[in-house]
Amino acid sequence: MKNLDKLRHLLDHLKDLLFRTWSVFLVAKNLDSIIDSKDFVKSHYFLASVHMSCVQSSLLGFSNLMSDKKNEISVEYLFNMCNEKSLVLNGVSKEILSDTIQTHQKQLAALKPLIQQVKMWRDRSIAHLDRKYVNDYSTIAKMQSVDMENVGKGLILLQDLINVYRKWLGMHLLGLQEAETSMISEWKYLAKLIQKNG
Repeated sequence: MKNLDKLRHLLDHLKDLLFRTWSVFLVAKNLDSIIDSKDFVKSHYFLASVHMSCVQSSLLGFSNLMSDKKNEISVEYLFNMCNEKSLVLNGVSKEILSDTIQTHQKQLAALKPLIQQVKMWRDRSIAHLDRKYVNDYSTIAKMQSVDMENVGKGLILLQDLINVYRKWLGMHLLGLQEAETSMISEWKYLAKLIQKNG
C-alpha cells in the first residue's frame, strides 16, 4: 500500500473514532442537565445509566485519540506518519507540512493537563481498576472530576487539526457541529416522548 493510501486510511480511522467519541459526548451532555429533573423521575435510572456509560465512552475515545504510545493509532501517530521523509503531499511543501505539524503539536501540548487527568480516570476507574481502589473506594471520590466542557473543546480542536490533513488530500471534512444540531433536535423529540408517557 502506498504511503498516501496509508495516510488516507489513518485519517478515516481517526475521523470515525472522533465522530463516535463526539456522539457519545453529546448524549452525555444532553442528559447531564435533566437526569435529576422531576420531569424524568420514572426514567431516572435508565437515563443515569446511559449518561454514565456515555461519559466513560467519551473519556476512553478522547484518551485513544490523544495516545502518545508509538504504535497506537492516534493523532500523534498521524504526525509521525506525515513527518516521514518519503511522504509527498500534492501541493504541500515539506516546510509547510513541518510547520503545520509543529503548530498542531503545540496546540495539543496546551491540553496536557486535561489529557493526563482523563488518563488518570481511565486507568483508575474506567478501563482498569487497581485493587487499592477496591479496598478504599473513597480514593476515587477524592479524584478531581474531569471538566467535560474542556473535553468537548478538545474534540473540536482535534476535528480542526484532522481536517487540515483531510483537506490536503481532497477528503471529505468532518463537521462535528452539524452532528450536534441533529442531536439537539433528536433529544428534544425524545424528551417530549419520555415526558408524555410518564
